Amino acid sequence: MVYIKRDDLLHLHDSNVSGNKARKFFALNELPVEDFPDALVSYGGPQSNAMLALAAIVNAKNVQLTGVKVEEEISDEIETDNWLHSDDEEESGEEGDFENDDDVENLQGYVSEEIKSLKNRKRFVYITKKIPRYLRKQPSGNLLRALSLGMEIKEVSNDEYKELFGGEDGGSSTPPSAIDAPVPMKSLWVPQGGACGVAKHGAFLMAEEIISFWESRGNNMPLTVCLPGGTCTTAMLLTQQINVILEERKRKDENWMQLDIKVGVIPCVGDEQYALRQMKALDIATGGSGTDIPLVFPPWKNKYLRFGEPNIHILNTFLEMKNEYGIYLDLLYGAPAWNLLLQYLTSQRDSPIKGRQVMYVHSGGIEGVASQLTRYKHKGLIDESQLQTIC
Repeated sequence: MVYIKRDDLLHLHDSNVSGNKARKFFALNELPVEDFPDALVSYGGPQSNAMLALAAIVNAKNVQLTGVKVEEEISDEIETDNWLHSDDEEESGEEGDFENDDDVENLQGYVSEEIKSLKNRKRFVYITKKIPRYLRKQPSGNLLRALSLGMEIKEVSNDEYKELFGGEDGGSSTPPSAIDAPVPMKSLWVPQGGACGVAKHGAFLMAEEIISFWESRGNNMPLTVCLPGGTCTTAMLLTQQINVILEERKRKDENWMQLDIKVGVIPCVGDEQYALRQMKALDIATGGSGTDIPLVFPPWKNKYLRFGEPNIHILNTFLEMKNEYGIYLDLLYGAPAWNLLLQYLTSQRDSPIKGRQVMYVHSGGIEGVASQLTRYKHKGLIDESQLQTIC
């Protein structure tokens, strides 16, 4: 039996951000509009779920400021030194230089007139690699929705992107020195996927929910909480917060029944070593020692499935979970994670779940399934009739 924690059903008020991103950006969403940064800056791919979530949160703050609602619905204490300074420092309303080339100006044409007309609005600036010609010609999916919510996009060359955010550990939790704050002293840097302390509060709430559930239902059995991982932020911070809560419970009550709860992450971007480096760096950046990190599921046959590439095994897992268990997964994280998890569940091979109860955190991300399936159609893995049936 596998317990499934339905974080895909979690929605934040106002922004309606859901799933994993609702956890990561809970603290941002809850900030009063008067305390919210004048600008958020982040980076990543042009169809990122984190990108859309940040755009939705900034849009929600602008709605609170002006009462102008741009889009009906978006489904899908900050501890940082990332540009923000204390209130008594000199403030400036001058905006940084984020000029776009002609092609980017064309993309900004998708920003609604309501957004353009807002004065003193909160801004979201997003840095990405050069957008493919087909997507530039006809923006779709998360990119189109984020643009319609007012996202300002800045494209850089592949070489510049690698220089800014490259390296074996990915980007830093602090902004590169080459990037200026768009609104000096009132801007916040959010690393790719929300891999920073901003996500700690949401992880704490999840940890409390899991511990409370397992106290009442677990019968003192060992539990592994399994999550798919990109930057592995949620898995790392969840491990931190579970350990903090369990240690505090034990400190307050020596007779308290100690729970054995571990976190296992299934890498969906990069390999096992990449996941370990990402988590170690984040643990250190958020006050840890870099040693108490989640367990990592090894690949079944020497290597993990390639991220984002249509794959018949991922598609079959997606269909199996949907048709047999009524669980609707995305094809970038959820289905690849279950493709590996199902193999370990039906074997005796050593893994983070061997001899333990299993809980899977359904992280959402299903808003992009339609566009993901379209790629499967273009690759010839499904036809139009199947696509219509699935969607």
